[in-house]
Amino acid sequence: MTTATAMIGELLALLPEAESDLLERVCRADDTGLPDAGQPLSLSLARRLPGTVRVNRATGRLTIPSPQQKALLLSVFDGNSAEGVEIRDLPAVLTTIRAFQAVGEYEEAAALFRKVGGFYFIHLYGLDICLDILNGFPPEMVTENEVLIAASAMHALKSGNISRAQHMMGERFGSGFLSLETGTFSKAFPASLRVFRFVMAIYEDAPISQQMRQRLFALLGELAVDDHLHRGGFYNAMLTCAIDRHELALAEELANRAQHHYRMAEAHLLVFYVELHRSLVALQRGRMRDASSALTGARAALERVTFETPADWRLLTMIEAIIAFEDGDTSALLRFINEEFDQFAYGEIWPSIVEPALAAGSQLLLEQIGLGAALTFLDRWRVQEWRSRRFNLAITMREVDVLQRARRWQNAADRMMSVQSRINLTWIESAEEALTRLVDPMEIDLAMGWLRHLIEQVPNRPLLRDQIAALLRNDNVGERNRGRLQLWAAYLARLDRDISTARRQLANVLESVAQLGIHAHLLGDAGLFETLIGDKRIASHVMSSSERRTAARQLKARLSGGDAERTPLTRQELRVLRLVAEGGTNKFVARQMRISEVTVKFHLSNAYRKMGCRRRGEAIAAARALGWVS
Repeated sequence: MTTATAMIGELLALLPEAESDLLERVCRADDTGLPDAGQPLSLSLARRLPGTVRVNRATGRLTIPSPQQKALLLSVFDGNSAEGVEIRDLPAVLTTIRAFQAVGEYEEAAALFRKVGGFYFIHLYGLDICLDILNGFPPEMVTENEVLIAASAMHALKSGNISRAQHMMGERFGSGFLSLETGTFSKAFPASLRVFRFVMAIYEDAPISQQMRQRLFALLGELAVDDHLHRGGFYNAMLTCAIDRHELALAEELANRAQHHYRMAEAHLLVFYVELHRSLVALQRGRMRDASSALTGARAALERVTFETPADWRLLTMIEAIIAFEDGDTSALLRFINEEFDQFAYGEIWPSIVEPALAAGSQLLLEQIGLGAALTFLDRWRVQEWRSRRFNLAITMREVDVLQRARRWQNAADRMMSVQSRINLTWIESAEEALTRLVDPMEIDLAMGWLRHLIEQVPNRPLLRDQIAALLRNDNVGERNRGRLQLWAAYLARLDRDISTARRQLANVLESVAQLGIHAHLLGDAGLFETLIGDKRIASHVMSSSERRTAARQLKARLSGGDAERTPLTRQELRVLRLVAEGGTNKFVARQMRISEVTVKFHLSNAYRKMGCRRRGEAIAAARALGWVS
């Protein structure tokens, strides 16, 4: 029992029992008070406690006008401590904490703060309320109290200020805590704080190795079975790790566990985030029905959140638009980009949720408006304060994707060369078995980007087919990338006159499209698909299945207006013209395509003749007007 509550309890004990009972009834009444204020007992209590109990002569009711006094009295009647306050009773929680703060009972207020959320108070009551409550404590107490400082750091993380959170935790717990190894595994810190350090690492985009993940699971044994917020936080952080590494089956299991604990804690906002992740995992696995079901769950969870959270409603709208886009409806996503994007919160949004928006949004703008709009859209994401190296790399890879789709091959190659990674053009030109061992999703994306570049520039390169086959053997390649690789394998097999392999791989592509129900990931390879479908030796065999025919029709309908343009130029002539349009000299084009300058001039003269042009600038202008080059 604290000093103030003990003193109040002693004073209440001096009241006659009938008046004490009446005072408790007034405390538990709603704001309108109790009737019969004119009765002798009511008048006696009001005279005895004039600064607390009032008689409202207009309504004839007995009230306690001050919410702080009411909450403090209730805490005494409920056991003289914070233990009597119901966690799920939001008004009582906030009023009681503020009442303790108002009378200087900060330890009691901090105990209640810990009880009703602690580190995760912000997720239960909102950003603004959390900050208001934290500001009600003396600054020196916040910096010393383990729970208050962690809650302040969480507020900084969710506001997008990662460096501020790191500074606060380093000042309180020492620089050792900021080391992921020490902060998560040192028994000098309690288990709950080590879980919080793990959650911080997700915001920091710190690399979490497989070995570290296995060691981290030992933390669960130190947490109480009913410590649902910390257990949920642990599984949610592990969920993000699994999504980052494209371990989608594991991600689904971790999402189920996080969801269970968050539901037990009635942390509706956290349930919402898990459901969003479940939706995106289902989408990546091609399970459209599961993705839609998870979104329905996300909406239901968000509707139960008791505070205003407009940024999360926009987030839900965005993911719903992405799901619709994957299903072929582009209107919702285009409307979101036009109407909602500028209002998007520049605070905390986990990259694992935003990355699909990068891909879908840039792809849609490329199709609907043009390359400039797509690149501008991607560049605007770089200004976010929560950006990380990984997130910036994700933006770069989406830029590479749209540049390749727009046939700006050299610009795309320049973007990839700017990435500091061992996966560069020199590495990819000699890699084969090493491709089977790639694990990091970003390294896989870089390898895919360089291989697509080589398919366009030197499709007859002998090692290329073996490299595609090696990457197809990599279990870390997701279903979408696997579909693209199969399409590339079919195209290269056709070039080698290996028709049976081309048929088999194209059949795999179409069967995957039919099974997954999505095909947006193939839009950048429209020209390769059109070439394959246009070959009767391949199409007649592949189209023998009704399922494949349906998938092919859907894919062709979506690809209309893509890069499968009809031109009188050969593929080599068009390739040379595109590099020239990007500003390449004959020597540069020859080096990129690994042909002689004489051959470059030969292809250009043929292109000029077919286009009815005499000079380079005239041919480029005509090609751009016709949509052959960007």
